[in-house]
Amino acid sequence: MTARSVSWTDPRELRALLDRVTGDKPGQRQTAVRPMSTHTPARAPFPREARNAFPHVTAPAPAAGAAAIPAQPAPAKPAAPALAALPVIESDNPSDRLDALLLWTMDNHRCSGAFIADDNGLTLAAHGVSDAHVSIVGPLLSSLHGIRTVPGIDATSGALWLGAQMMSWVEVKTESGGFCMGILADEALHPRVLDRAKEALQLTVRGL
Repeated sequence: MTARSVSWTDPRELRALLDRVTGDKPGQRQTAVRPMSTHTPARAPFPREARNAFPHVTAPAPAAGAAAIPAQPAPAKPAAPALAALPVIESDNPSDRLDALLLWTMDNHRCSGAFIADDNGLTLAAHGVSDAHVSIVGPLLSSLHGIRTVPGIDATSGALWLGAQMMSWVEVKTESGGFCMGILADEALHPRVLDRAKEALQLTVRGL
């Protein structure tokens, strides 16, 4: 038979058993455990001296640099480059006219070379460029044929990376065919500069 747990012993039987062991008379033994009370004794106030012994911690004030950063103004657009005056073409000789255009191009643009070719890629005049650069004119203009049919798209000027240099080019059409001028430089020419180069090419090949 399993002995009953002490927690289930009747309190009166437990008190009588303790009286027999200690020799106390019934009613003289004080209970060893005080009954729990719901009353909470008042807590002694914290001494003022002890409170002053601890530093007073406050939240740090926001630093001056923590203020909201104002929005930065948009960078100013670079000023449009000055346009050179159109070349003066006085000769009726086609070679002299093309050479005059190349001289104007080299004098008014930061470039390493320039060339003029027809729409078949045949070199008409060149300075500081290789035949390989001129040979791409035919395939380039042919590839742009479909783009020219798109309304609102001007495919008569542009720029291409060719190795370490940029080739800017313009194209014009005349009664005798198409002509292209390419300009080799470290960066693409400004759109306004390309428009002026197109005007100069148009003026030069007119009547050729």
